[in-house]
Amino acid sequence: MSNAAKAKGTRWEREVRHYLNTALGQYVDHWKDVTYPWKDPHDPDNITRPAQTGAKDVGDLHAQPFVIECKAERSIRLADYVRQANREAEHAGFPYGVAVVKAPRRRVEDAYAVMDLITFGRVLQALRHLD
Repeated sequence: MSNAAKAKGTRWEREVRHYLNTALGQYVDHWKDVTYPWKDPHDPDNITRPAQTGAKDVGDLHAQPFVIECKAERSIRLADYVRQANREAEHAGFPYGVAVVKAPRRRVEDAYAVMDLITFGRVLQALRHLD
C-alpha cells in the first residue's frame, strides 16, 4: 500500500471516528478547539482507534459491541470488507464486525455500514432481548 493510500485510509478512519463520537454525544462542545475531545476519556462507549499489536489485526475502530473496518477505496468489495470486519472482531473479542464504506464524493454520514445477514440477525436478536 502506498503512503498516499495509507494516508487516505487513516483520514477516513479519523472522519468516521469523529462523526460517530459527535453523533453519540461523546465529545465536548467545540471539541475541535481543545486538546482532548472526550467528555469522559474512560467511557467505554467512546469510539476509539485501537493500537495494533501482534499479528492479528483488531480492526480500525472499536465501537462497543462492534469492531469497525473502515474502507475508502475506488473499487468496492463488500464481501472482502465484511469478512475482514468479522475476522478482526473475533481477534478483538467483540461480538460483531461491521464495515463502514465511503460513498464516493459524499459526506461521511452518507457512508454505508455493511454486515452479513448472520451478523445482522445476531444484532436483532440481542436488541430484542434487551428488556
